[in-house]
Amino acid sequence: MPTRLNAIVNRLEKTRVVREADELQAAKEAYLSTQRAERRREAERRKREEERVMRERREEREGKERGYEELNDDDLKRSNEEGWDEDDFM
Repeated sequence: MPTRLNAIVNRLEKTRVVREADELQAAKEAYLSTQRAERRREAERRKREEERVMRERREEREGKERGYEELNDDDLKRSNEEGWDEDDFM
């Protein structure tokens, strides 16, 4: 059996903390409540971010619907030579 080193044991004894069961339960509850609060803040942050992205997409879509960018699209333009002319109608 190895001999006991009092210097090491004495240093360990200085750091010993004895807690009652009530203190441990209270510490656990405090820890869990902070964890729940952190998860709730993170969920709210993600929700705000998703709402911001959706709002930006909606505004961009509405801007395209109301804008004139699509009117100047060369693929949508036709000349009178490509199709019928109003004079040919009568």
